[in-house]
Order: sequence, then structure tokens, then C-alpha cells
Amino acid sequence: MTLRRTILLTPLIGLVFLIGCGPNLEQLEDDAQKALSVGNFSQARDISTRALGQLPKSEKRLIWSFERIRLEALARDGQPAEAQETLERLAAEYPGQANADLYLTIASYVREAGDSGGALDILVAGDERFPEESEKFKAQIQELHESGLMDPAEIERLRSLGYL
Repeated sequence: MTLRRTILLTPLIGLVFLIGCGPNLEQLEDDAQKALSVGNFSQARDISTRALGQLPKSEKRLIWSFERIRLEALARDGQPAEAQETLERLAAEYPGQANADLYLTIASYVREAGDSGGALDILVAGDERFPEESEKFKAQIQELHESGLMDPAEIERLRSLGYL
């Protein structure tokens, strides 16, 4: 091999070596899910984000899995705006998976994290996106209202949107 070829191939060989030595994506998926299940939301989010950066577009199942883990970590970690933004993007990219039930679940995680306003935003967005499932969203909105955790501005917002 000529010196020129060796110099040109060295970075490629190094990259192949690094990819081969790193954890495989299924292991990363397990690690992210474990972090999520024990409440280490930032670790689950970090692992998922790193894995998403490595995945080829053809790996739809793994992409969805990491996106779902990252979304749940955002919601459970009390980051409702980023969770809602991610949820809206996923609903456009994965309409079969990012359905009304996912919106309801993510809203409940945001509520459990202590952000009733963020949960309300997700519920309203879900109700607009899935009008055929409106009764489910209205029931959770009503439950949120009855919990007494909403501030007066949120209650006024519900009135202006026609939920109360």
C-alpha cells in the first residue's frame, strides 16, 4: 500500500474501529429504557439523543424506540414545552405510533411532574389533532380542572377554549 493510500484510509479505519468497539444500538436501547425505568430521566434522554445521532434512517423501529424513550424522559422530567414540541414532530413523522393515547400518556407524565399548565397544553393540542378522540381529552381536562391544581389563568383559558 502506498503512503498516500495509508494516510487517506487511516481516519476511515479508525472510525470503523470506534463504531465496532462502541456499544451496539440494542444495548443502548436497553440502557436508555433502564435509565427511564429507574427515574434517571436525563441519562435516558442523553442515551437516546446520542443513539438517534448514530442511527441510519432505515432503522425505523429503533428510531421510534429511542424517540419514545426520549419523549417520555422529557415529560417525566418536567420539560413540557420540549415534550410537546417533540410530540408534535413525532405525530407528523409517525402518525401510526404518535396517536391520541400517546398524547394522553405524555400529558399525564407532565402532570405527575407537577406542571398542570404543560399537561393542559398537550391535552388541548391532542384534542385539536385527534377530534375523533375528543371525549378522552375532555375527560382528562375535566379531571385536571377538578384536581384544584390549576391556576386562575389556566381556568380562564379553559373557559375561553370552551372546555368549561
